[in-house]
Amino acid sequence: MRLLNTKTLRLEEFFDEIPPYAILSHTWEDEEVTFQDIQNIATLADTCNVQQLTYEDIRAFLLSAQLPVKKGYTKVVQACVRARSYSFDWIWIDSCCINKESSAELSEAINSMYQYYEDAVVCYVYLFDVPGTLHPKNPKSDFKRSKWFTRGWTLQELLAPRHISFFDEDWTKIGTRWSLRDLISVVTTIPIDVLEGRSIDEYSVAQKMSWAADRQTTRPEDEAYCLMGIFGVSMSPIYGEGGDKAFMRLQQEIIRVSDDRSIFAWISEEWEKSRGLLARSPYEFRYSGRVWASNTGSTLGNNPSSYSFNNNGLHIHLPLKPCDSKDLEDPYDSGSGADTPIFLAYLHCQTNDGSYMSVYLRRTTDGYYVRESSSIVVLQPAPPPLDDVRELTVREKPTLRERFRFLGAGKKAVSLLPSAQHFVCSRPPPASISTEFSVEFETDVDRTDLTYEFPSKSEAFTLACLVNDWWEDVKYSLQIGDKSVDSIDNSCPAADYMLGPLPNSCFVSVCLELRGDKKKVFEVDYFSPEDSRSEGVATTVGPDLDFLVPSKFKSYELEEEHQSWGSFRCITVHQSDVLVLKYTTWEKQWFTRDLYSDLETDSETERRDKRKGRGTKQGGPSTFYVAVGSHQSLPWTHITSNGKSTDDVRADIQSMKEDLYGQTSGTATINHSKLKVWIGPASNLGSVSHQLHFEWVKDESDAVDEEEMKRSRKRIRID
Repeated sequence: MRLLNTKTLRLEEFFDEIPPYAILSHTWEDEEVTFQDIQNIATLADTCNVQQLTYEDIRAFLLSAQLPVKKGYTKVVQACVRARSYSFDWIWIDSCCINKESSAELSEAINSMYQYYEDAVVCYVYLFDVPGTLHPKNPKSDFKRSKWFTRGWTLQELLAPRHISFFDEDWTKIGTRWSLRDLISVVTTIPIDVLEGRSIDEYSVAQKMSWAADRQTTRPEDEAYCLMGIFGVSMSPIYGEGGDKAFMRLQQEIIRVSDDRSIFAWISEEWEKSRGLLARSPYEFRYSGRVWASNTGSTLGNNPSSYSFNNNGLHIHLPLKPCDSKDLEDPYDSGSGADTPIFLAYLHCQTNDGSYMSVYLRRTTDGYYVRESSSIVVLQPAPPPLDDVRELTVREKPTLRERFRFLGAGKKAVSLLPSAQHFVCSRPPPASISTEFSVEFETDVDRTDLTYEFPSKSEAFTLACLVNDWWEDVKYSLQIGDKSVDSIDNSCPAADYMLGPLPNSCFVSVCLELRGDKKKVFEVDYFSPEDSRSEGVATTVGPDLDFLVPSKFKSYELEEEHQSWGSFRCITVHQSDVLVLKYTTWEKQWFTRDLYSDLETDSETERRDKRKGRGTKQGGPSTFYVAVGSHQSLPWTHITSNGKSTDDVRADIQSMKEDLYGQTSGTATINHSKLKVWIGPASNLGSVSHQLHFEWVKDESDAVDEEEMKRSRKRIRID
């Protein structure tokens, strides 16, 4: 690989013993600096007496040589200055370290790019469209709307590195992947465990595809090429083959190394008459983020569970259940109307709520199978039946390459950023080297504490370094008072950020900054209420929850207007919020003669309604309220008939909301009958994962009513 010298801006090629290097992640804009542009200034370093090259040096040289002064030079120089200031001699920047005029070199770089980012000591993410005036977690910040989160290539650049630092448009550091992991998880739909260092190999093919579903690339083929490293496969890029074909080749390569059947758990954007079992783009996995990897074992029934792809299609063993075309539950179509048999094919994949997944297949007249109603993946609560498994196959586990680790204890330093420079280290460690705003030390004892104070004792914190020589383990802890509020240790190797609240409503953060000389630098930042960056700094960001709620239950109708989906309506409950739904019917007056004359013809529900006095047009409406809420990304619900309005019920719930967290069902007495509400999983895979259900609950009073009904029938016969 080629690396760019951070001092001279000269390129040098390495084949083995690659030195520690930083790496840049960015989105391509106009006038990016190319490999040829860097070659044009190769002689400039000789005239600068080996001093650090500046943008002014480059600009003057290019003007004298009558070469264009591109905007991209500023980005390259700033990245080199940042890396150089933290003792990195080398940096890798994709725009200028790859000679894209060589197809062979471009192919090698595309297949190796995930490894380049994985092996880097630190990755600098430059966000040209994010001002630094607001903290990224502030709702008004442009961080979550940055173009960087929408590009295909930046997905692997977010996943591969061990440590990532984010920079705003002025190259001011605004956070790390660890410190912003909750916000990044919400923006990208990537589970927070991945951002904390959990291996992506533990996630299903469908889940990893879903992370790329809403990302775009300039070249359509790159939708597939940018995912090769994430799935650990290689293939030659063929620009011009088209996005669909490139994505098909990618799936075929994944099938060669994986037997995870979640690769078939996708839904098309629109209903199509027939399809194969492979998707056409990552977008078709947009609702597959909750699909787990299949776990069929070595055999499926009496057949091998493995599958393969050759010149006449995909060869696979699937349990099939015959069904009628009218069973197709596609909301956009009533069925293909084909005379050929339709089957429900079980994929042996489950969602995170335990539902089993299956798709519709149709057998054609020539004996092949195609996927029918590709906009549907059916979810069912029970596993499919299997025949007795007899044949055995030994599965060869893939050899996983060990991640690059930047080892070595080295020296440690604590540096106060400008916002925290009012603190004073009152207890520096022995043999430390202190300046006005930094303390440098080495750890040779079991515990080293650095206590920082402000003349006001309410602002004080301690950074503790604990060493376990036996386990070669080091732990860093942020303590406020006698309590440890956050820590960085080997149990979470991706952790690099600590945050804690001070008693005066301010916050202090400690961020581990990676350097090329193995020194560990902890940068201390301070957030006061007057600082615009403080809003949202301690917020844990969670996703909104979508529910399907019945628009009507028996004679009760939902009054509020929401997006309709057949007999259900879709509602969205924001994080830590509650939505109150109002269901209303009108009471009827039943007379004794009507009650007993119709007992023989009425349905059971109508007879019970008459006996208990439910009906309309007398005494006003009968109403019940259902509250649906979200807490820590988990749903809860509550039902009541008390209250004059939704606002009235919401006010009552606020006082007892904490007792309702985690409650997924409830009952209430409505007109002398018990009504139960509960939250269950959605019946179809889609954007909505929760569904609200109602049911009348039979109790002792119902049993009394049944006896009364029998006696009434006898009296009618006697009369």
